[in-house]
Amino acid sequence: MRFCRKLYMSPSLDEKRRKIMWKLRTGRPQPFIYIIALAKNDDLLEIYHSGMLKQKYYKKKKNAPYIVGIAGGYGEAVELVISILEDVLHSTEGYDVKSYFKYQTCRSESSQQS
Repeated sequence: MRFCRKLYMSPSLDEKRRKIMWKLRTGRPQPFIYIIALAKNDDLLEIYHSGMLKQKYYKKKKNAPYIVGIAGGYGEAVELVISILEDVLHSTEGYDVKSYFKYQTCRSESSQQS
């Protein structure tokens, strides 16, 4: 799994950022955490429950999601997606989310310093 350097976080999770990221990398259960990732198809973004990342499919490097946001609950995830899309719109004058994050430096879990 890879985290973008400009990782969007719900305001309620800012203080727990490092702990949440550590738990995601190590597969610890987090029942109220949702992940916002770049879509692998033509969609803009995808919202995943953190438990989905424990599946074998997502553990393979080629299937690992590019995580651009972490939220504390589905409602906060939807609000965070809206915030991300507003930032993309103001920066690119369109909704090309993939090119917006393409130029952001992403870090893989192996290079992550917690």
